[in-house]
Amino acid sequence: MWEYLVGVINEPVRTLREVAEKRLWKESLLLIIAITLVGGAVSVVSLKMNPPAASSLPSDPTLAHFFSTFYSPAVFFPFMLVSSIFSWFIAGAIYYGFSRLFKGQGSLPGMLASLGFAETPALVSAPLTALALLLGPAWIFVSYVPGFVAWIWVLVLDVLAIRESQRLDTGQAIGVLLTTVAALFALFIIIIVLVAVIAAIAAIATGSAHS
Repeated sequence: MWEYLVGVINEPVRTLREVAEKRLWKESLLLIIAITLVGGAVSVVSLKMNPPAASSLPSDPTLAHFFSTFYSPAVFFPFMLVSSIFSWFIAGAIYYGFSRLFKGQGSLPGMLASLGFAETPALVSAPLTALALLLGPAWIFVSYVPGFVAWIWVLVLDVLAIRESQRLDTGQAIGVLLTTVAALFALFIIIIVLVAVIAAIAAIATGSAHS
């Protein structure tokens, strides 16, 4: 597995194509778990070293208790693990589904394999972020730089992962990515509108009942 991690850095195209062809989705899942644990540890350390100001915390005791409980390792790490694994699978399934619109020829396991290994830069950025945090509050701004660079890097690798796993060209891979973003944005808007409509109907019904 180590050679694939190095390969994503040195030869991303060949490596992402190979992990997709070999359908290394189990190894990809292990990588997602490792990245989540490392990233979660950095987040917990960051919160402990740079706790939020008292004025920024919820004044309501219930919300304050929820905030402190959520960021406790016993709750935070399981939540992050479940969220990361779910997001990885759903993203892979959606990319795979939309790739059919562009006549993609790959498999879902191959998509999941390449998509997971595309997250490799996060393993590089997390230690750099932790190092910047350990240097003190003066470096707090610098600590955000590795994460931002890794996000751009992963975005590029995601396009390569879609392209190589589904046997598309670069334009088609970008099309799959943009179609996914557009679909998720449309779904978000629909949910917001539905919630607003339901809330309005409930408010009207309540007002009618009181009149």
